[in-house]
Amino acid sequence: MKILIVDDEPIAIGILEKYIRQIEGLELAGSCRNGIEAYNTLQRLPVDLLLLDIEMPGMTGLSLLQSLQQRPKVILTTAYREYALEGYEFDVVDYLLKPVSFERFLKAIQKAAPKPALGDAVPPLARRFLYFKSAQKMVQVYLDEICYVESLSNYVRIFLQHGGSVVTYQKLGELARELPAEAFVRIHRSYLVRIDKIKAYTPQLVDVGQKELPVGGQYRETFLQALK
Repeated sequence: MKILIVDDEPIAIGILEKYIRQIEGLELAGSCRNGIEAYNTLQRLPVDLLLLDIEMPGMTGLSLLQSLQQRPKVILTTAYREYALEGYEFDVVDYLLKPVSFERFLKAIQKAAPKPALGDAVPPLARRFLYFKSAQKMVQVYLDEICYVESLSNYVRIFLQHGGSVVTYQKLGELARELPAEAFVRIHRSYLVRIDKIKAYTPQLVDVGQKELPVGGQYRETFLQALK
């Protein structure tokens, strides 16, 4: 995915460039210091995504969007929260408040990533991934490698099919809302499993990998329905 940064602050540009270089599949197409420079660049250099500041001299970010007949996807990056509603009138992908953290940047990029088309040879969920903060690093986890997730109060442990695991600060319910409902199901207040990793089950127990997990009463009906 080719990305053009449009921002008049050198520090902000440097941070975004650093983030882009850390993520596989992203390509930095360049950076522009104002809307006019960005407009001219876009006439000769098609890009997939704009990381666009709003308050800039000469031409604001929103004026740039108004001037473009064909717009790439846009993520707004600004220090001014009051522009959020106006920005979404241009159907922007996301709205990032400065200073932009790496974790928040990742979530916005995942929203902007192209979705597989119907009929593609690769199933839509095959190689989707998320990043989780673990031991001071952002760790990439492919969704098709997750076997199950265990709640550890305010943390979760994500168990992977190769035998490893990742612990991150997040509640199980929050993670369940981020994962695709067609691929994962909550079976217990402490467990979430990937459906295609279930080897065997009863209404009370689930075999995932080498682990036998309990099915909680309040989740049983939803769990059994998901397997149909």
